[in-house]
Amino acid sequence: MPRPKEFDPEQVIEEALETFWEHGYSATSVSDLLEEMGLNRGSLYGTFGDKKQLFLAVLDKYMAMRLKDCEAMLEAPGSARAALRGMFEHVVSDCTCEKGRRGCLAAKAAMELAPHDKDVANWFRTFHKRNVAMFANVIRRGQQQGEISKKLDPEAAGRFLLNSLAGLRLLGTTDPNAGEAREVVEMTLKVLELK
Repeated sequence: MPRPKEFDPEQVIEEALETFWEHGYSATSVSDLLEEMGLNRGSLYGTFGDKKQLFLAVLDKYMAMRLKDCEAMLEAPGSARAALRGMFEHVVSDCTCEKGRRGCLAAKAAMELAPHDKDVANWFRTFHKRNVAMFANVIRRGQQQGEISKKLDPEAAGRFLLNSLAGLRLLGTTDPNAGEAREVVEMTLKVLELK
């Protein structure tokens, strides 16, 4: 009979997430992960397989966290435009604090690994599509409410908004002031205006 695990895999994934987010995939060694997670090699490999499988589990955790947060903000009852502004203001707060200097884990993974790793590329495509769909739904709601231009294609506008948010997270790595970040938000949201 196998012995029960003496650690919580979800907690371990959260600790690994912080390590990968801080240092990136390539710069994080298995030894770094073991030290951060308080595991031995046997536990790591027995539970997750290898470093890459752990990283994919970390990316899944990151996607679940991000989508849950975004859905809570974007699907809140009331004004779709206010929900979008709230989402952007949240990202401004994130990208202008100390943690904002880490950027976006998904973007880091895409730039570092997706060009030559099909598993990460597939993960990123899924992450991107789910985010675009979420934004497109808010655009449609805003169009029905009469606060967002009906001339906009919801999917195209969703991609635009998602790319703007990604740009804000990238801006966060430069330690911007809140005023600079809010200027980006104002310019972005102008695209949605009724004309």
